[in-house]
Amino acid sequence: MATKKRVAIVGGGVSGLVSIKSCLEEGGLEPVCFERHDKLGGVWYYTKDLRPGQGGAIYDSVVSNNSKEYLAFSDFPFPKEYPQFVGRRLLFKYLQDYAAHFDLEKYIRFNTDVISVKPSGRDKYWTVQLQHGNDSVTTEEFDYVMVCTSIFNKAHTPSYPGIDNFAGMKIHTNEYREPDRFRGKTVLVIGGSVSGGEISSEVARNASKVYLSMRHGTWFIPRTGKDGLSYEFHMTMSVMKSPLKMAKTMEKISKTRVVDHQVFGLQGKDLYSPLKSIMVNDDMQDRLTQGQIKPVVDIKEFLRNDVILVDGTALKNIDAVIFATGYKFSVPILDDSILYDESDNAELYKYIFPIRLEHPERLALINIVYTFEANWPVAELHARLASRVFAGKMSLPEQTIIQRDVEHNVKNVKNKYFHVPGQTHMDEIAEILGVKPSFWRLLVSDPKLAIAYEYGPMVPYWYRLQGPGAWPGARDRILNAVENSIFSLKGYPSLETQN
Repeated sequence: MATKKRVAIVGGGVSGLVSIKSCLEEGGLEPVCFERHDKLGGVWYYTKDLRPGQGGAIYDSVVSNNSKEYLAFSDFPFPKEYPQFVGRRLLFKYLQDYAAHFDLEKYIRFNTDVISVKPSGRDKYWTVQLQHGNDSVTTEEFDYVMVCTSIFNKAHTPSYPGIDNFAGMKIHTNEYREPDRFRGKTVLVIGGSVSGGEISSEVARNASKVYLSMRHGTWFIPRTGKDGLSYEFHMTMSVMKSPLKMAKTMEKISKTRVVDHQVFGLQGKDLYSPLKSIMVNDDMQDRLTQGQIKPVVDIKEFLRNDVILVDGTALKNIDAVIFATGYKFSVPILDDSILYDESDNAELYKYIFPIRLEHPERLALINIVYTFEANWPVAELHARLASRVFAGKMSLPEQTIIQRDVEHNVKNVKNKYFHVPGQTHMDEIAEILGVKPSFWRLLVSDPKLAIAYEYGPMVPYWYRLQGPGAWPGARDRILNAVENSIFSLKGYPSLETQN
């Protein structure tokens, strides 16, 4: 019997779990996952305080921005009894259930931190240095490595003139857990995306006043429309094919709550701004109309107790600042020369394989892209492609094709990670894997499914209809996505608590 190739998987969160499973599906691979903490789940493993070495973190009341039908792994749907938008406790349970169903946890070494990953110069291509809790440091050798540390691993806090002299509280959203500490205070939240909207809305219920500073404005998107369905159900394949149609659809969705963005102080710069800064939020309109939140422009400088805006306005007696300013991509376990060129551009084929390596097919970065669409299915497709390459069932294309892809991708870099159109990217990976459906073939073999593909929800189950890893339940789940999504709304017994 041939010896299995060893695969080091760095991180036991969403990307790590789908990577373990994908390696097992392909066969011939022995996954060993290293998780620095004592439980799986990554950012979805909630603790009251930041754990040692933790980058991204969630707050107590967080609810998914994507509905369960879009967030689900492609062959493991959420229970239909779950709420359409799932809170952190049930999200964590889902990940635990996924690991149990596919028997993944036995491949995870907890309380083991990866210090470095370096080429070994030997048959086993990589040397991985490990820290075991507070104890010994050891090394092991592996044939392949999957880096699953996510894009939420290094908080991004922009610098402003005078910020060091500001006397009030300063935290990034990764330190935010609950609103009580801001009761009665005047709070400035910086950032016009999802976390900025969610946290400012929550804090505003207890604070004396909340200012929301946005550099470019934002587009307010309610989670659901009058039909009870997630905004995502409007983003069909026919819409996703056209950036202009997609932007107009986003604008239409945002108006389902009759929000005039200019009146409410949320207006983005142009029609395409729905593709740049989006605030998925069901509470913002009420907080604005009740005067609990006031949108303001970007910041010029900080004084000891005040903040001066770029239009000259002074915000007086600010007690606390919350930076909802996202994250920078960072992979400290790898030497920068593996990922970046002389201009600090990450050179990755399909945002996965680092082409600066002599053997790029031996290292995969899983899910370092940022999309408006759900990221979990992206992580799963990345893992499926990487493990298939590792198993020798696929090869990377010739150098000219790789280079052309990389040159195109460099344009999408922000904060060292990639902003990409999620559906387009997933379709690219699916096509390479041989799991992307064809409308015309479906029209011949299954017309009902063909219509659903063009005008129905683009749920992850589409990528389990055919090819490697096909799942018999995919068709039924696709055709029942609408019913399953709103099942918990229709008077059936549901879960008492979704958070």
